[in-house]
Amino acid sequence: MAAYQTRRRGFLVFRGGSEAMPNKPPDRREKPIYSVEEASEYLGIPINTLYAWTLGRRKPKQPDQYYPAVLKFVDRRSRRLSFFDLVEAHILRAATEKDIPLRQIKNGLEFVREHYPNHPRPLLTLDFRTDGKYLLVGGMLGSKEKDIEALVNASRHGQLEMTQIIEEYLQLIGWDASGDPDTIFPKTGGRVVSITSGIVSGRPAIEGTRIPTAIIAQRFRAGETVEELAAEYNITT
Repeated sequence: MAAYQTRRRGFLVFRGGSEAMPNKPPDRREKPIYSVEEASEYLGIPINTLYAWTLGRRKPKQPDQYYPAVLKFVDRRSRRLSFFDLVEAHILRAATEKDIPLRQIKNGLEFVREHYPNHPRPLLTLDFRTDGKYLLVGGMLGSKEKDIEALVNASRHGQLEMTQIIEEYLQLIGWDASGDPDTIFPKTGGRVVSITSGIVSGRPAIEGTRIPTAIIAQRFRAGETVEELAAEYNITT
């Protein structure tokens, strides 16, 4: 299936860019480079929460049994996340912030993976929305005009539901021409800071530059003021 995007009233309703293709060259965004601690700092997700999402967690009173990880592609051996994992965690955080129970999210993701095997990373290839109670998936009905605003409620096993489209989290993600994510704007960075695959090794940088935020932080700790740094790097404070 070819990648395509459809827009109506400013809403992006489908992405198909991450579908597996034969002889596809390695994508640097799939390389595990971020430790859980590092990803926690970048995304503002509590570290214990991120550990549970990426590596699973023990069940209470059952130390030999684990709840499975929500994010299925994290490298368990190195315990590191790829850029795509980072984006998935960012989107998952957005869903949980809308008070969607984690079990509801897991059910939705499992439904999509089972019924749409060409989308093993549904958080990246489909638009997930929430009406404050149910996890919804947009784009499953194709590109017919009459279906564009119809959503499948994955956690209700495919029941159609009309609802106001919410895509706040998409504003903090940049997408390439194929419809795959290639930039994250950390929630606390005010779009001044971005994480882009292939720019300063995928670490936070001043948006539109190759200036790592770590250098600015180091200079600030050395005694330079916020005003001095902002003036030198042309950052609006």
